[in-house]
Amino acid sequence: FYNRRYYAEQVFEAAGYDSSQGAGVSVILGLFKLVMTGVAVKYVDTLGRRPLLLGGVSVMTLATFVLGACSSSLASGSGASIDQNTATASVVAVFMYVGAYQVSFGPIAWLLVGEIFPQRVRSAAVGAATLTNFGSNFLVSLYLPTIIEDFGRAGTYYLFSAMCVVALVSIYLTVVETKGKTLEEIEEQMTR
Repeated sequence: FYNRRYYAEQVFEAAGYDSSQGAGVSVILGLFKLVMTGVAVKYVDTLGRRPLLLGGVSVMTLATFVLGACSSSLASGSGASIDQNTATASVVAVFMYVGAYQVSFGPIAWLLVGEIFPQRVRSAAVGAATLTNFGSNFLVSLYLPTIIEDFGRAGTYYLFSAMCVVALVSIYLTVVETKGKTLEEIEEQMTR
């Protein structure tokens, strides 16, 4: 997610916003992120972790696919020659991605990490998960410019879309619902 956020301003500029407008839209995007995190907090215990993850990652998949489809025409156009529908679709896709991330992976991954590990290893496991998360973010940030150079912007978005599909399958097959269960009940369920 973090890498797509770093490039959000570039999407806005490619959609025809000048750099000052792109920065303003990024601020609005940050506020939207906060609101969508509030939505996740409100509904995580009523809808459940698994449905929010599956729904959110499904929307993230669609959003990255739309960004891939839009990015080629945005890259070839400039200013007045940019198709307004494509520009609008790309900006909407960024908001879709951010909103979906904030009601799924953003908060729920951290919540699940704190719930699924047995008490005896929870601290070490949460530490390892945190290290893995930030290490992975670092590696993607480090290599993203190279990936964009090698695959192009559209190919990079399609790659992220494919990764979202893998995440969907993984969530569907491996993530158990923990809504309404105590840590002890979750531990018992996970160690069966």
